[in-house]
Amino acid sequence: MHKNAMQTGGMPAVPILSAVRATLAGMALAVLATLALASPAAAHDELVGSTPGSGQKLDAAPTEVVLTYSAAIETQGAIVAVLDADGRDWTAGEHVIDTNTLTVLLAEGLPDAGYVVEWRVVSSDGHPISGSVPFRIGDGAPVDPSDVVPAADTDTSEASALPVVVAAVVVAAAAIVIGVLVVRRRTAQRRG
Repeated sequence: MHKNAMQTGGMPAVPILSAVRATLAGMALAVLATLALASPAAAHDELVGSTPGSGQKLDAAPTEVVLTYSAAIETQGAIVAVLDADGRDWTAGEHVIDTNTLTVLLAEGLPDAGYVVEWRVVSSDGHPISGSVPFRIGDGAPVDPSDVVPAADTDTSEASALPVVVAAVVVAAAAIVIGVLVVRRRTAQRRG
């Protein structure tokens, strides 16, 4: 038996030091993996297109608004409103999300006027993004988005942190399992 081995109930000190090193290496790996998973959050998804388009002047009232994003959006936490200058919402029914596209039907009889599509969605990285798309019908005056009462605000901050927390827990658990397996393998190799 190793000369300094009797301090841990007969277990050699060298394998214990190896276990500590393996655990520390696993924890470092977990931290790096968590940072790698969280870094895409800096580059949030974005609106890449809409119908009607931003600033577009339409001859006739549209029957729907379609918003297209750079990546898939979450079905939970999405809000969309089509507001006139008085803040009236002209949407008709619930919006529909299909991967990276949000569609909402509009009420019949939209008069010639300016409108603003106010939207907020949870992007594929779990963070809320929002914006507005102004358009007008006929000779209606353009509407400045800052002059319109925005759509109801919903707090999605708790939901947005969930994917990062889950990923961190999974990575940490995997690092611990790998550390334990490495220690067991080294211990078995030294005995055999």
